Amino acid sequence: MAASSPLTDLDGASTPASFHTAANSPNTTADTTNITSPDHDDDRKQTYYKTKDIPHVLKQSCQIHLEEQMYLPAIELLGSLLSDAGERQQPDKPVRVPPPAQISLLANLSIHPAYTSRAPEQTNLDIAAESREYLRTLLNKVGPINADFRSAFSFRQGQNSGRWARRNSREFNSPGESDGGGSLDSFDTADNIDSKWSGNDHSIWRRSSDFWTVLGWAFRCSTTHPHRWVHWKAWLEFMIECLEKDWEERLAQDEANFQAELSNGCSESGSQPKCLYPLLQQSLLVQYIDDLRRDRKRVLHEVVRALLAFADDENTADNTYYREVFNKETVLHTDKSNKRKHSQMAAVDLENDQFGDYLDDWDDPVSSDDDKTKSFATPGLSSVRTSRRSRGRSTTAKSTPFSRPGRAFDVSPTTSPNPFRITDGLADSIPLRLRLFRLISACAFYLSSDILCKTQDLYDLFTSRLKSLPLPCFELFMSLDHVSDNGLPRFIYVSLLRYLAQSFTPRSAPQPEDVDPETDAENGISQTMLRECFLPFPAKTVVVEDNAKFSLVLENMAWCLFQSGSVDYFDGLKWAVDKGIEEREKKVKKGGNKGGGGGGVAGMTAEKMGREVLERSAASLRAFVTVVEAASLVDVVMDEEEDGDSITVGSP
Repeated sequence: MAASSPLTDLDGASTPASFHTAANSPNTTADTTNITSPDHDDDRKQTYYKTKDIPHVLKQSCQIHLEEQMYLPAIELLGSLLSDAGERQQPDKPVRVPPPAQISLLANLSIHPAYTSRAPEQTNLDIAAESREYLRTLLNKVGPINADFRSAFSFRQGQNSGRWARRNSREFNSPGESDGGGSLDSFDTADNIDSKWSGNDHSIWRRSSDFWTVLGWAFRCSTTHPHRWVHWKAWLEFMIECLEKDWEERLAQDEANFQAELSNGCSESGSQPKCLYPLLQQSLLVQYIDDLRRDRKRVLHEVVRALLAFADDENTADNTYYREVFNKETVLHTDKSNKRKHSQMAAVDLENDQFGDYLDDWDDPVSSDDDKTKSFATPGLSSVRTSRRSRGRSTTAKSTPFSRPGRAFDVSPTTSPNPFRITDGLADSIPLRLRLFRLISACAFYLSSDILCKTQDLYDLFTSRLKSLPLPCFELFMSLDHVSDNGLPRFIYVSLLRYLAQSFTPRSAPQPEDVDPETDAENGISQTMLRECFLPFPAKTVVVEDNAKFSLVLENMAWCLFQSGSVDYFDGLKWAVDKGIEEREKKVKKGGNKGGGGGGVAGMTAEKMGREVLERSAASLRAFVTVVEAASLVDVVMDEEEDGDSITVGSP
């Protein structure tokens, strides 16, 4: 199936609100054959303050505070500069922003376990919260380009802590050129912070090779490590917002520059000029995609794999592929409740620089590799077992600056979580996954395929992976609740439904391009297409879970049509719904106990759940027919009353 209208055939102009909206194309309204036309909203463009560097004295003061681990005073000083900008109410006057090295350190502190899940004291938690709040304020006031987040949030695994390396994965700016958001080659080595939190051992930007490995591990935590997911969720929400605003701002600038060139008559060729989006090619998202190409990884597969990373029996490969970002990350800190006796205290001799145990672990919330983990508790493991493992491996387990945590501290649960159990963390992660998919879809649409891939390839692979998910996870992705202005646009949701529906439909079913070529050309769905191509048919296989998933897709397609006002009642609609329900029931009966979950208890559980979902979805489809019929009767009555001049109904 060819991906089309809102995905590939538009002229490339777009508003930041939707990523794929054709601002220069006719604004077609939703009708009975097309519900994929996105809304237009040109009033959501955000303006940011201009910026300039912090004065040298203040910059040095902040750097000293950060190097001496006096983080709260440093954040307070930086925050006062932003607060002053808001109080002045002078958008034309530049705002003072710190160098990327300082922004990078604060972003690391906001997620490091020593300041979040393993914080030894409340002050550390305050530092993480204040860092995150300052970065969000900086993002909202000056924007990601002016703050140079592209440089601050670049991954540099394996590089020396005192050096910011050049990147050569793509044709980034030449020295002296500007990309609209700072160049990675413009760093002043004097801005580097001499701190272990900026080094290879404890910095997220150096312990990880790329953004997607971090993303995969964070999504794994949503199902297996809820105490870490609480903090990863906040960090991801900020990073995704950075990616979105960076993309929106660059897209708006590219289109404004292109329109200015057209109005100035810069293009004199006979062919239709095309915007090449040079600033989008320098976006933070493209930089993260380039990291995969730099490491010679399969870009599209790595991106989709990270978006759909789980930790369950259905996807055990991810359990070893996405490992802890920080050393002993999932280990919890416990307070030392036993007070030392006076006789056991070390000697204190200030003249000879002997401070007893007053400075023990004062500036190092993270235990060293030699620690016997006496002050840490591992979730899911008893203290006796933890102590035994520590004694057995303390002499051999030694990590290198760039190595992943040793198995001694890989605290995955002793038993894999039930793949049919939906956790709160998993449910919370679905909107974040879809927001990122929206960005990836925009990248495939606007930029050339050599950056990422063709749009059709992205949808093919993403829907293929969606189909393989356990039924409860699949049902979460299909929820109409994700369709919103701030979530997944309706036309992208419709395209996902189309790809999924056609992947389930048997070959004997009529093809959408033959039934409704106009809507098919726009990759949309229509009442005619739904009735003749999808509703009356079962899934290709006899597996209960596949038929349940197909029924969920059809259910959401139907209600999506109804919400758009693009469906009317007719006798053939009820027949198509009843015929499909009957065919799917026959199909699963023919399959016997093939539930899609293998043999044994897991297979029986999958079959039971599949039959429950199939029955519930069938009831929803029948309710859809009833609601459409009732709505059509109301419309008829209102039309008759309008004709009789008894009631006048105006357009909304």
